[in-house]
Formats: sequence, structure tokens, C-alpha cells
Amino acid sequence: MLNRMRFVIRDDDLNYFSKSADIERWYADIFAQGIPVGFSAIPFVKPVSDVYTAGVQAENKEYPIHGNTELVSYVRSNPLIEILQHGTTHETNNGYEYSKTSGLVDDTRRGKEELQKTFGAQFKNIFVPPHDWIGSHGVRAVEATHMNIIRGRGAGLRNWIPRFAYLRIFFMMLLFRLVHAFQTSFPAYPSVLDFGKHKEACSYRLEDTDVFDGLAYAKQKDGIFVVVTHLHFYTNEKKERLLRLIEKAREHGAAFVASSSLFS
Repeated sequence: MLNRMRFVIRDDDLNYFSKSADIERWYADIFAQGIPVGFSAIPFVKPVSDVYTAGVQAENKEYPIHGNTELVSYVRSNPLIEILQHGTTHETNNGYEYSKTSGLVDDTRRGKEELQKTFGAQFKNIFVPPHDWIGSHGVRAVEATHMNIIRGRGAGLRNWIPRFAYLRIFFMMLLFRLVHAFQTSFPAYPSVLDFGKHKEACSYRLEDTDVFDGLAYAKQKDGIFVVVTHLHFYTNEKKERLLRLIEKAREHGAAFVASSSLFS
């Protein structure tokens, strides 16, 4: 496994208003291939959250994900599904939710407890920042709740915590960018980064123009490749793109693994 590219699917924004029929519609054939999917779930969504809520006309209050018992039952019946934490409410108020500079430790702990209580062992200690954006206080909140992070391509350069591991990774990532400076876009770092009190993996969005180049780069490095999808914004074209990506990964000899395996 250590000398083989690993392929991970991360699907964002699962919440109280999500429907298991949508999961089945878009992922039944992928599950049939034995490919796991990590759904990053919003513990307490609101109708005003900046995320899919099915256009509901509902009272502006928090809707905990455990309240959708049909969705919870479906998820718990599928061993190929993992649950990750995707913020707490996914609200944007004067900045993305996890760019705040205070209050996130309690919020993160509250959200984690909701997902643990709801999904049991299917919840993994992995945090996905809303909009792939997290400030240094947010990182500390994730560390305080003993989780690792899957984010976009900005790991190592967007946050600073006075710790030797941060300094080491800062220079690693600076060199990484310099090596790829003449490319139109720099690839996601193909290995897990260890920040001392948490680890991070980087990802591509399915819509990225260089996503197939990123897959080839991960193959070249025998590294990790994480692709981000959105259940509520699938189209037939996006699904076809994901299937082509999976097929290309299979040609590369990739192992299709769960999100949690990246940090084990």
C-alpha cells in the first residue's frame, strides 16, 4: 500500500436537508465497485447557511443532522460511507465560518459530539473546513478536538502557529511551490503533512481544470489523490467526469481507500 497511489472521494455538505435517494442516485454504481466515500457533514445546518438546503421555507433555527432519521438510517446501513465534520453550521458572517478568531473550540466540539452521537463508529476524526478555508484559530480548535484535516491546496502556507513542525512544513511547501512555479497551477501536495498536533491532506475539486493532471502527478509520486464532489450539485456531466477519473485511476493501479486510511 505504501508504494501505491491512494484515491479518495470526499463529498461535501451532507446535512439535515439531504436525501438518501440522492446518495443512492449518484453513488450506487460507485459503491457497487467497492469504492468508499467520505461525506463531510454539517452537524447543525440552518436555512440561511451558505450551502444547499433544498430551498426549504423553514424556521430560521438549527436543524441537527440526527433529526433526519431516514438519512441517518441509510448512512449507518452502508459500510462504505464515512462521515467527516464539515464546520458546525456552515454559515458565513463577515467571513467564512472557520476564519473566525474566537469561539471555534466550543463550536467544533459541539459539532463533533453531534456527529459522534448520530453516526457512531462511521464518524471519523477528520475535519473539512467550509469552503476549504480555515484560520489559525480554527486549526487550534480542530487540534483541541483531536481531529485531522482534509482541505484544498493551501496547507502549509495559509496558517501560522509557533511550532517547529509549522516552520519545517512552511519551507517544504515554499520549495514545493518554487519547483512548480512555471506551471499554470501548482499540484496538491501528494503526501500527508504532519503539523505535530494534527495532520493534513490536500485535495482537488472535481471541476478543477487540472484534476486529471493532478491524478497523473499523484501516480508519479505514488502519493495520495483526494477529489472533492458535492452531492447536491451533481449533473450528469460531473458524474461522467468522476467516472472517467475513477477509470483513469484504475489504469494507474490506484487503491480506492477511505478518508480515514490517509491518517492511520
